[in-house]
Amino acid sequence: MKNPEFNKRINNLKKRIAGSEKTSDILIFKEEDIFYLSGFFGKNSNSVLLITENKNYLFVNFIYLEDAKNSVKIDNLEIILYAGDKNKLIQEVLTNNNVKEVLIQSGYISYNQYLRIENELKKAGIKSRDIENPVEILRSVKDKFEQELIKNACKLTDKSFKFICNIKYKDFLKYSESAFAIEIEKFLIGAGGKGKSFDFVVANNSNSSKPHHSSENLKITEGLLLMDYGVIFGNYCSDITRTIFINKKPDSKFKEIYEIVKEAQQMSVDYCREGIRAFELDNIARNYIVKKGYGESFGHSLGHGVGIEIHEPPWINSKNDEILKEGMVLTIEPGIYIEGFGGVRIEDMVIVGKKGCKNLYSSTREIVRIY
Repeated sequence: MKNPEFNKRINNLKKRIAGSEKTSDILIFKEEDIFYLSGFFGKNSNSVLLITENKNYLFVNFIYLEDAKNSVKIDNLEIILYAGDKNKLIQEVLTNNNVKEVLIQSGYISYNQYLRIENELKKAGIKSRDIENPVEILRSVKDKFEQELIKNACKLTDKSFKFICNIKYKDFLKYSESAFAIEIEKFLIGAGGKGKSFDFVVANNSNSSKPHHSSENLKITEGLLLMDYGVIFGNYCSDITRTIFINKKPDSKFKEIYEIVKEAQQMSVDYCREGIRAFELDNIARNYIVKKGYGESFGHSLGHGVGIEIHEPPWINSKNDEILKEGMVLTIEPGIYIEGFGGVRIEDMVIVGKKGCKNLYSSTREIVRIY
């Protein structure tokens, strides 16, 4: 089924590159960008989307042909089946369309791939120039269609945290970190998700001091449990982190760290809006954590954009001066990590608005103690 939002995206891309590049004819290789522009998502499919002034072409191999036919959402697109050298087919299509110069998305293919395409086009007298990531800036601002898919992903994620909080502590102790990660994924898929949006982090006690701990086959014990996970819905991702306490009473150090992280996160959510720069938002949380004496224990950026990819622009760090825009979707996830003790991170996703932001999660940010 065609969707006018996808046609708008094609037109927006053409307008964006035509002014600076003197042509809007472009070859797109990144699968997330192909999906964003056409509606077809062929994971590891080696597909190519060619956008020309008069017509669009999607080059796919046989394995993905039926999927492509059923999923493309733009008008004026021809699907071309390739079995061998697709570069030759691309050259022929460009020649038939009297294209004299084409842009090549270079940020997603290898140097050797780029040279092969360039040489094939050169034989036919077609000039080519590289353009690294032409779709990135468009994807950073989500349209209403995308926002609804992301909201649905976050609703499923909220449900999963409620499910987690209803597990009795003795049942928690039956799981290893890696087994519990699978249990969360099973719930999310059962609730309507397509799959996990990244490899989940389930980190028990001292393991939680490693922000991207690789969940292990170690039994979960009483104490601190940090969980960072998300789901894919309609090819859009969610991302959440909650830090809970299993059975025994949280000690004073955990409570202190938790409250600092929670306050830093809330201050950042309250400050987030259109017009501020990414580093300013990062500074809100970072300066507060520094003031409380834990600056060296907050060593990662405050957040990142989320959409078709789990990590995408805008990058919310201390060096990025990009101005936030209405419709951007990003995480706000300060943390404090102490080697040998553990870590606390609280992460939400928000949609940037003109006068503030909308938090996409209703899951509590208070300390949850599992009995």
